[in-house]
Amino acid sequence: MNTIFTAARGAAVIGLVTASVIFSKPVKAEEVYMIRGFMNVFSAGMNQMTSKLRRRGVNVKVMSNGGWRDAASDIIRRSKSGKVSYPIIIAGHSLGGVEAASFANTLGQNGVKVSLLIGLDPGFSSPAPLGKGIQKVVNYKIPSGKNYRRGRGFSGNISTIDVSKYGVDHVGIDKSPSVQKLVINRIVSSIR
Repeated sequence: MNTIFTAARGAAVIGLVTASVIFSKPVKAEEVYMIRGFMNVFSAGMNQMTSKLRRRGVNVKVMSNGGWRDAASDIIRRSKSGKVSYPIIIAGHSLGGVEAASFANTLGQNGVKVSLLIGLDPGFSSPAPLGKGIQKVVNYKIPSGKNYRRGRGFSGNISTIDVSKYGVDHVGIDKSPSVQKLVINRIVSSIR
């Protein structure tokens, strides 16, 4: 009887260990920041993409427009003690896309490298010219949308992708499943 109990107990332990290996998600080292647009009203797609990325094990945070300043201060503070995780990726929709450029510039000016900056039809005003420390920029936009542009010290690459073929407008671009797939795939490929 002891032998049967011991064997059953051993099988249960092996089952638990196997289940924890299969179902646990690895912790990623990247830092991905998603910035919603004006007043958080029209950027529900940023929340959707954040959830989808988290399900894939990506370390991602979503924030209100204007919230990037606190995040930048935290990253800069942590960088001084070597506690920043790379790559750093920043994405923003509408006003969040404008602020994403300011976020990336602030990090770059403080010696923190930004691997990827993604815009989803930056709007309201033109984003600030991009500076040093930003490696790659991808702007998914409609034809009338704003562009990212090179500034002093920028040596990265800027790609502009017209997404009007997906039937999206400025308000709906971040909620489009097709555009979300493009953004998520770009983020994941930048991490791997």
